[in-house]
Amino acid sequence: MKITTLLLSALLTALPLQGFAEAETDSATWPLIRDSLFPGSPDIVESEDIVSLTAPKRAIDAALVPLEVKVNVRQDDTNPIERIHLIVDNNPSPIVGSFDMSPNNGVANIATRVRINAYSPVRVIAQTADGKLHMHSKFVKASGGCSAPAGADDMLARQRMGRMKLKDLAGDDSRMMQLLISHPNYSGLQIDQLTRHWIPSDYVSDVNITLEGEPVMRFNGGISISENPTFTFHLDKGKSGKLKADVKDSTGREFSSEWDI
Repeated sequence: MKITTLLLSALLTALPLQGFAEAETDSATWPLIRDSLFPGSPDIVESEDIVSLTAPKRAIDAALVPLEVKVNVRQDDTNPIERIHLIVDNNPSPIVGSFDMSPNNGVANIATRVRINAYSPVRVIAQTADGKLHMHSKFVKASGGCSAPAGADDMLARQRMGRMKLKDLAGDDSRMMQLLISHPNYSGLQIDQLTRHWIPSDYVSDVNITLEGEPVMRFNGGISISENPTFTFHLDKGKSGKLKADVKDSTGREFSSEWDI
């Protein structure tokens, strides 16, 4: 996944960004993204029957764009969601990341915040247990998110790096949880406002959430997740015990936190 994302980012620099007048879900970069993620060009069903994406038409802050994914099957269904991909076609690194889901989710709804660098189609692709791919897309008007200056002082951000909070947001038929991670998530496209030097990329690349050692959700991604990442996920209401989050970043740092739920 990481190698694919890096190679894809390099290739996409040679392609022009789409004009604003093009159809909202059209993108010159999408065929390349699709073929890198899914070699062999398998069929991708475009509908909201299985998965839907909620995103703002115009982002208030291009560096903190909220995305919410809802699915229409439960994880105890005969054909549950196994993996969810988030994609921002016109980002320098368009593959935001992949989420591996589990039976412990109850329902595979997720939410997070992303950077958007230019007006772009934003896509969610859900892979069900039978291997089929289901996609829903939105067009988001936002620009400059990947190069936007960090919102916090660099020294303070690094002192807080790796701290985590877990919020229990309740829910109707499942337990909705939100993991908040303190991390500047530098994209490598930002400039230090004091030194005027480029800030090296330094971002959360892996998040592994488990309950009593059993998988709940795993994220693997790149530079498009926002500063201080947040990940909202669900737990089956009947589940309890020790929830653990193991986090790695692109420099090799590792952080862990645990909560009794």
